[in-house]
Amino acid sequence: MGRMKWFNLFVALSILAIQSASAIQWLALSRSSAVASAIGTPFICDQLAETLDAKQVQFCKKHPGFMMSVQTGASRAIDECKFQFRTRRWNCSTLDETAAAATNGRQLPTIVPLAGMPQASTRSKKKTAKVSRDLYSNVTRSDGPYKAKPPKPRKSPPSPFGPNPVVPGGTREAAFVHAISAAGVAHALTRACSAGELDDCGCDRTVRGASPEGFQWAGCSDNVHFGTSFSRTFVDAREHRFSKRKPKANLNGTAAAQQQMQIWRALMNLHNNEAGRKIIEKSMRIECKCHGVSGSCELRTCWKAMPSFREIGEQLKEKFDSATEVEPRTSHSGSRRHLVPRSPTYKPHTDADLVYLDRSPDYCEYDSKTGSLGTHGRPCNKTSKAIDGCDLLCCNRGYKSHRERRAERCMCKFHWCCSVHCKTCLREVEVHTCM
Repeated sequence: MGRMKWFNLFVALSILAIQSASAIQWLALSRSSAVASAIGTPFICDQLAETLDAKQVQFCKKHPGFMMSVQTGASRAIDECKFQFRTRRWNCSTLDETAAAATNGRQLPTIVPLAGMPQASTRSKKKTAKVSRDLYSNVTRSDGPYKAKPPKPRKSPPSPFGPNPVVPGGTREAAFVHAISAAGVAHALTRACSAGELDDCGCDRTVRGASPEGFQWAGCSDNVHFGTSFSRTFVDAREHRFSKRKPKANLNGTAAAQQQMQIWRALMNLHNNEAGRKIIEKSMRIECKCHGVSGSCELRTCWKAMPSFREIGEQLKEKFDSATEVEPRTSHSGSRRHLVPRSPTYKPHTDADLVYLDRSPDYCEYDSKTGSLGTHGRPCNKTSKAIDGCDLLCCNRGYKSHRERRAERCMCKFHWCCSVHCKTCLREVEVHTCM
């Protein structure tokens, strides 16, 4: 009995450790300034082993030229996430940029959300430190704010990567991050293919001939099927591995529950990844150009084009607001796992809808257990009654106001040819920040 107890404890801790490392770690490529010049060469793939899944490393070695598009997609995804949630309590912030404002001058516990990447060296390879905590990992709801006395921050060597957005796993916000990330890679790679930046892909040559509407297919249609296929292979690699794991029968209740939760969250992430890609596929539009005397449009040539990534972000934000809360369900034979709406009153979700398993915290206070950075120090809108208003954004804690001067360009004049000259004006504005 004693050996079995210690075995179960070891397995439970192992599951938690694995789950802590199962975040969207490849998003670290978005801030990969130290290796940006080396991306596209095969040797960089081994250095990214700390950040990528084993299958992703293999894919990187096979297609090193695609990694620049992965980096571009990751960067756009994080930037778009921050834009869409700029007025929400959870604003897709990364830990480094939020610590100063969100704590209102207080010190926060040291939490490193990502593992750093070892520096390239021909003589030696130094292993980077393991992450102390990953805020994509298993979290539970908290009944109150984080009240423990924060320890003194420890100095750590700077990482060439920037952190991921801080988000609790299994929540509605995690669903959006997965969807926008998968869409970002698909969108960036498709754009690179159409621009002729990659040797292994190009325009969609299947769109040819005359259309039933009477125009000719011509030009360079975006090869969205290639982009989404790459995103599916690369982005989903880690979740596919977790979702296919079979639960171990000799685990105790806690360890078994943790393992099951890991599997269900992987299935949730896979669904939301696919939802992000489906939004791109369903948003393809036809763009045309007229040919003829004085633009008479005697002949019209058209091609299929993706919308801007801003439009993709706006559609996913709408999907976020209407996301479906689901619960796990296993078939009687135990061979099939699927997610179903938690309430029978919820409409069945489609492959383009976002789903989530766990309800979100209120994000009012800093809480390392829930992955909440809080709203202390966040600017708010005094006159708004919406979520960006000081009452809601500050969680009724109150806010403080101060006036500050801002330098702005003004009195701009166009000079022939061809420049615009502006003066710098100081404007005094009133700023309100959450207490």
